[in-house]
Amino acid sequence: MLRSASLPQGPGSRSFRALNSSRPLDVPQGHGRRRCVLTLRTPAKVNIGLWVERRRPDGYHELRSLFFPVSLFDRLSFEAREQGIELSCEMPHVPSDSKNLVWRAADLYFTYTGVRSGVRIELEKEIPVGHGLGGGSSDAAATLLGLDRLFNTRLSRDELHSLAIELGMDCPFFLDPRPCLVIGRGERMEPLNVPSFDLVIYSPGFGISTRWAYKQLKRLTNGKNPCKLLAKALRERRYHEASRWLYNSFEEVVYKRCPELERMVGWFVSNGAWFVGLSGSGSALFAAVGPDVEFELPAGVRGCLLRVRTLEHWGVV
Repeated sequence: MLRSASLPQGPGSRSFRALNSSRPLDVPQGHGRRRCVLTLRTPAKVNIGLWVERRRPDGYHELRSLFFPVSLFDRLSFEAREQGIELSCEMPHVPSDSKNLVWRAADLYFTYTGVRSGVRIELEKEIPVGHGLGGGSSDAAATLLGLDRLFNTRLSRDELHSLAIELGMDCPFFLDPRPCLVIGRGERMEPLNVPSFDLVIYSPGFGISTRWAYKQLKRLTNGKNPCKLLAKALRERRYHEASRWLYNSFEEVVYKRCPELERMVGWFVSNGAWFVGLSGSGSALFAAVGPDVEFELPAGVRGCLLRVRTLEHWGVV
């Protein structure tokens, strides 16, 4: 069934900001306090094209990808408390401790700013976990933005970017999600003027470990020219032509392990999709379709389909 989806130096190398006095009035300070809850929605992303390029001296790989925020959202609620980080999420198997990027983002925020308070965070997940849709990174970026608002610390754009890159390569993108060419570890982003279009996301119901996917890679690529041509085709709405330039370095290893995903690619194409690909290291697939095209999963195929639309801009609200 198809359903619609509702740089300065890093923080470790500089002194803490003197922000201990920048606590909001709603931080718990005794009886009669007013309860203050801040709620944000933060989107998923789809990688339309992903080239894993040379290995850098720091051990990371250079990446090149077109990132598109899409209309599939997680929701986070923040409430100040006296001390500590309390994280709750009703989705099974989502950790509520330092294994969760949200918890780590909150810990990094308090360490960097020196704010002497705590926070209670409630995470409502709609973005599938381990699918290459950036849900964890999106939640972590929203946590930095949410705590900055909640405690009125007014971090600069460069400071937020520096904190975000400490948490992961996808996190800086979600501070101001819009279509972008993303290069390197995520530290270089070039906005793209691409009109919004429809996608169907296939969630197979299982995740793929990014670490595992990297270990399986046998070849590195150079995506500079095909990535440029792919972006041009999308900007000019030449969606059929976009399939000529679409590539993902992880598809070979992921499809070898999960041949059912490759079969779904063929199914989408035979049913009228303009182009189909793997998002990130998987496991989600995306299919670009016309606004009137409808899909239903073939009999016996597990998972679900999500109808979304790329977003030309989304300020996390």
